[in-house]
Amino acid sequence: MASTRTRPLLAGGAALLLLCLVGGVLYALGIPPFEKKKGEIKASEVCRTLGSPVGSAAALKRILPDKPSYSFDDDVTDRRIDDRDFSYATSCFVNGGGRQLVAATAEMLQYDKAADWVEDVVKDHVPASSVEPFPAGDKAIASDRVAAIYLPCTARGFGRHLSVVVQLKQRGSAPDDQLREGLISLARNAALFAHDEAKCDAPSKVAS
Repeated sequence: MASTRTRPLLAGGAALLLLCLVGGVLYALGIPPFEKKKGEIKASEVCRTLGSPVGSAAALKRILPDKPSYSFDDDVTDRRIDDRDFSYATSCFVNGGGRQLVAATAEMLQYDKAADWVEDVVKDHVPASSVEPFPAGDKAIASDRVAAIYLPCTARGFGRHLSVVVQLKQRGSAPDDQLREGLISLARNAALFAHDEAKCDAPSKVAS
């Protein structure tokens, strides 16, 4: 009789163990009923250096992967003081789930040819075959992973430019064309902010 009782107990224990294992896998993958709630991206918390808070928040919502929460690390590492100052640099990092999701930088520099700037931006971030031009600044390129604008800043002397680069390090579920458009929107917003903040006197050639 003891062995007869043991069989259903063993079967019940195995079923419970299997249920726990399946539940653990579903929870880890975020599959219903254990899907993780996506954190809110508030315009008031978005990096100031990304420009338009509302527009940038909307773009981030389109391109970011679902994470329980998001954080922003914003820094102006080199402010341009006056028209004799030829340095300006900012950075914005968007994090979520313990990982860096977006990196956006702006820097004052100068290339002899815009094509040389493109080469450097591409080789540092994505394959050359993945980028396509879009209208902004003196040169602008984008893919589903990066958007960058090379825009005029100073009208005097060597005619310094600003290089604005927005890189998507962890992509969301949106299709490639939507990711590209979202990155372009962020790059334009960041370029307009940098152009104003760096006290540029040359036309930006970036539409608001």
